[in-house]
Amino acid sequence: MHIELQLGGHVIRIHEPHDYPCLAWPIRPFDKFLAEPGASPDFEIDVEVCATLPDVKKGPLRFDAAHGYWTVFESESGLVIESLSPQLLQPRARAHISPDYRTVRAWILPEFHLGQVGWSPMHLFNPIVEVCLLSRLALDGGLLLHAAGVAIHDQGYIFTGASGTGKSTIAQLFADQGALILSDERVILRQRGAHVTVYGTPWVGSGQYAAQASRLMTGLYGIRHGEHRHRLEPLSPTKTMSLLLQQAFLPHWDRAAMETTLDFLASLTAHTPCFGLAFLNQADVVELLQTRPVSLATGIA
Repeated sequence: MHIELQLGGHVIRIHEPHDYPCLAWPIRPFDKFLAEPGASPDFEIDVEVCATLPDVKKGPLRFDAAHGYWTVFESESGLVIESLSPQLLQPRARAHISPDYRTVRAWILPEFHLGQVGWSPMHLFNPIVEVCLLSRLALDGGLLLHAAGVAIHDQGYIFTGASGTGKSTIAQLFADQGALILSDERVILRQRGAHVTVYGTPWVGSGQYAAQASRLMTGLYGIRHGEHRHRLEPLSPTKTMSLLLQQAFLPHWDRAAMETTLDFLASLTAHTPCFGLAFLNQADVVELLQTRPVSLATGIA
């Protein structure tokens, strides 16, 4: 069977030749990100459902996430990645990834659900497909960011911050005013000429917002819940860089990708208006951000 997704302008094609049943697929909101049939793929992933994972020759460890939950190793021609079942702490998927991250051969164990034998595409996406996507985004000038993205009147706003700082809250406030919410949890940013484009993703927060759409980014905000009134203040490039590094999903396993990520962030912070926003859960914050020109947005609102 074929699964084709479009994420951040990239088409990901997954091919499983024996038509094993897919368990819990497509799930919301990934169903919104299915690519049009016949789209030219940027990533080709061949997956084999097998009773026993094959031995794959691995070189030195390159990256270890969460004490072995998934690991990346060097190989003679690219990388090898292995992920564990969090319940059994035993390997459930392995893959060989080409040096450019565009070609993957993966093996995954079958699963049993409600009397049916099949496989879970989500256990392939996390982390194998995500590693390839993050790495390719970085090398091409872009990243996956822990942030809410909203689009209103052709303006693309990014609101980033740690969990609990209000991403889903501000997304809801914009949605109530008719805005398109690209995501309330993660967005993809890509350099497009002199501009940065923000894309929606299927990874959602508590608001469950996700849209297969994109907009030019016109403003970036580091957010937190405020007291008494909204407060808007410019962020220096240094503070913005620090904030983005904390909230970006970084390709630690690839030095070149890390270097291009830093270059991308330096360019973004130099050319995009960036502000700190402490806001109340009140609808007028939407009007504030729309009516106050970003070049004049200084001090207290």
